[in-house]
Amino acid sequence: MCSCFLHAIKGIQTFSWHGGRVQYVSLPAQPPAHVASTAYFFSIDTDLIYWNFFLDFGPLNLGQLYRFSAKLNAALANPRLEGKPIFFYSGTHPHRRTNAAALICSWAIIYLDLSPEEAFAPFHDVSASFAPFHDATPVTCTYGLTVFDCLCGLAKAKDFNFFNFDTFDVDEYEHYEQVENGDLNWHQEGKWLAFAGYVRSHFFRAFVAIFL
Repeated sequence: MCSCFLHAIKGIQTFSWHGGRVQYVSLPAQPPAHVASTAYFFSIDTDLIYWNFFLDFGPLNLGQLYRFSAKLNAALANPRLEGKPIFFYSGTHPHRRTNAAALICSWAIIYLDLSPEEAFAPFHDVSASFAPFHDATPVTCTYGLTVFDCLCGLAKAKDFNFFNFDTFDVDEYEHYEQVENGDLNWHQEGKWLAFAGYVRSHFFRAFVAIFL
């Protein structure tokens, strides 16, 4: 019933990982109750929000990727959902589709141990439909950063152990990413501390005293 409903929507496509157990679909609205009862559907469109500066719209940050992954992993481990497909869905707006694709492929790299090419393979034929990410400026972006570019960067960071979700402190990450708490994060724990923007030298010295 679930598959029939999805295929009945004009132009709908589903994309799958993990032997078909995990799927992504872009929907114009929430699935109706009779369809949702045959599978597990979840969305993060209204839960994990990218707060833009100007024309930027993503990708979502590491803390948001962690929370998305925790939600998906919990569904996969839920015995009540055993045998049911897990559908991650987003709205049809190009920005939401692009951010969703980056999330699900990033999850596949981290938890299925796929390469960027393998993780992005389900989207290979529709890759041109994803909007390139825009830098945090109000002018035309001169470089289109793609979902695949971000996946390559994530895979490299994973290989060099720049982050580890087994020990990742998402509450600390989200605390310090707030402007009032420094708007900063570690690029590599204990080595590279990155600020979102320029800070005066006395503020920098204060942060050095706290963190180092």
